[in-house]
Amino acid sequence: MDTFSWKPALIGLMFSILGFQDIVSQSFIMPKLLIKLSDKQIAILGMVSEIIGYSFIAASAVFSLSPLLIVGMLMFGFGDSIFGPSFNGMLSKSVSSNEQGRIQGGSQSIQALARMIGPIIGGQIYVSLGHAAPTFMGMILIVAAIAVLYKGTYETV
Repeated sequence: MDTFSWKPALIGLMFSILGFQDIVSQSFIMPKLLIKLSDKQIAILGMVSEIIGYSFIAASAVFSLSPLLIVGMLMFGFGDSIFGPSFNGMLSKSVSSNEQGRIQGGSQSIQALARMIGPIIGGQIYVSLGHAAPTFMGMILIVAAIAVLYKGTYETV
């Protein structure tokens, strides 16, 4: 909002488009990806797409170009929409059937905590370091997650 002075209606439209994109990605694209790629490969593809999206969002803040923001949000939205299901699939396959609830519940708890803490930290980074800074932090964290996922192994049950 600070860079482009978008009104609430336009912001709402953008988030509605992202919601529709999420439905399309998970309904039509994800099933095709599952045929060709493993959960781990889809998760990495999703995270790479998120990094590319963050790059466009950062560039939009630096150069004050709203088309870059739109492209970035769509790229990030696509990555996020395929990452979530593939991550949950990996978690599910990493434990026996009697541990499913515990592992998924723990994962959801950690994600909920991150959704509370992330905006607080991101807001402070935004205020202290500038408009593009939270996207760079996001890119750094996703690169670290890719490294952990790429190096990590799990035993499929």
